[in-house]
Amino acid sequence: MSMKYVCLVVLVLQTVSNVLLVRRSRHLNISIPVVVVCQEFVKLVTCVLVVLYSEGISSIHRHVIRDWFTTLKVGVPALLYVAQNQLLFISLANLDPATYQITYQLKILTTAVFSIVLLRKSISKTQWLSLLVLTVGVILVQWREDTVSRDDSKESSLVGVACILVACLTSGFAGVFFEMMLKGGTQSVWVRNTQLALCSCMVGLINLVVTEQDFIANNGLFHDFQPIIFAVILSQAYGGLLIGLVVKYADNILKVFATSISIILSSLIGIFYFNELAFSLNFGVGLSLVLMSTVLYSMFPAKKKAE
Repeated sequence: MSMKYVCLVVLVLQTVSNVLLVRRSRHLNISIPVVVVCQEFVKLVTCVLVVLYSEGISSIHRHVIRDWFTTLKVGVPALLYVAQNQLLFISLANLDPATYQITYQLKILTTAVFSIVLLRKSISKTQWLSLLVLTVGVILVQWREDTVSRDDSKESSLVGVACILVACLTSGFAGVFFEMMLKGGTQSVWVRNTQLALCSCMVGLINLVVTEQDFIANNGLFHDFQPIIFAVILSQAYGGLLIGLVVKYADNILKVFATSISIILSSLIGIFYFNELAFSLNFGVGLSLVLMSTVLYSMFPAKKKAE
């Protein structure tokens, strides 16, 4: 019981701190692809160590090296996750923490749609209602009452919203595709994560070589890397692995409550710490709707049909 709540508390702290860290580091002239490759490398090392400890080196040789075709198939979500991580960095640099957190909950909608199409999952009427409520809530959060904002601020917000919407699409498809692979084989989650991290490193390195040659030639690979960047790398790397522990020791409903708490805390950070967000009626109603939809979606799943 205690481990369950420890994981949930750590998840809330990790989610909020990650938003805060990325937002505070946006002024640094770093290469985002370099940061993404670093965090995927941290994931790879962690997963390999866990597999070596729990299953032995034979498991890595059998599932990762010999079964190279399956490893390459994991490259599909790996490519999407690498793109998603870069998009999230860009969106956080252009949006306040609260708007970022709330808009990113649209990944619930994209995941539901891809689950229906690819996994043939059924969605209850209450879940469909919650998805509608979620969409309305995000629209209200994005609705700005002040019409005198600067053009560059508006353009920056549009860039942030566009990036996070694409990230929601990649997150939904990659998550469902990876779930298909997990359920379609006998490998452990850690082996699959090892394959995923390996492919992500390869994709990230290719992207790094193609897009960042001039930056690296002029500034170096780790230009402007300060302690806060290393904190961001560790936070991003272990965030995804932490969710797996939450699902193992708790359940998805409690995970949703943890997500809801992190949204509220991120909103308070945006209002009182960054001073970037004025609390309005639209924002308050939108925030409430997003929280309500998140809870409804998890608490009222579709009933399984009797065989």
